[in-house]
Amino acid sequence: MSYRLRAETKPSAEFSDASAPRGFFGKPTLIVFWFFVLAACLAVAIPAFPQYQLLRDIETELADAEREELRMRKKSKQLEAEVKAIKKNPRYLEARARDPLRYQIKGETIIQIAD
Repeated sequence: MSYRLRAETKPSAEFSDASAPRGFFGKPTLIVFWFFVLAACLAVAIPAFPQYQLLRDIETELADAEREELRMRKKSKQLEAEVKAIKKNPRYLEARARDPLRYQIKGETIIQIAD
């Protein structure tokens, strides 16, 4: 038994360049579909914009608060060191009391120069 294969002269519809009719999904329906997709995206994006602005404001406020917290922590450490120095170092306590409060030791003369 011999089999013969014959080559078709016309190409298969599967590989044809001609497009089949779209049926229900014709060009007008496709345009309406993309218009609906665009409208849906805008319906989600437009109400979200004020919330996005609010989020940016809150993030800015948070960054400011974190900077202030860092500044306060540094100030707190400085004050803790000063308290420790006042409690343990009598010379530091004397210097702190004498300068702003104008304390003097017996026999000492304070000269104040006015601007």
